[in-house]
Amino acid sequence: MRWQTEHRAGLKILEERRGILKFNPMLDVTKTERDEYIREHQLPFHPLVAEGYLSIGCRHCTRAGDERSGRWVGKPKTECGLHL
Repeated sequence: MRWQTEHRAGLKILEERRGILKFNPMLDVTKTERDEYIREHQLPFHPLVAEGYLSIGCRHCTRAGDERSGRWVGKPKTECGLHL
């Protein structure tokens, strides 16, 4: 979602970078829309949220922290994801 990071704010929904097709389907979703969807569909939060993990990714890049501060701690990398 664009509001999460400065990097994501400049992305496109569909783009090709270095020969890799990237699809970013949730870029235009606002925080309000996300929260309303969660409430409307009564979706559970990930159990790690209760332990202070507010941004959850893969095992190697996730630490407890506010928003995305727990991601890729100590590394210049800020993103991971699915690529086609």
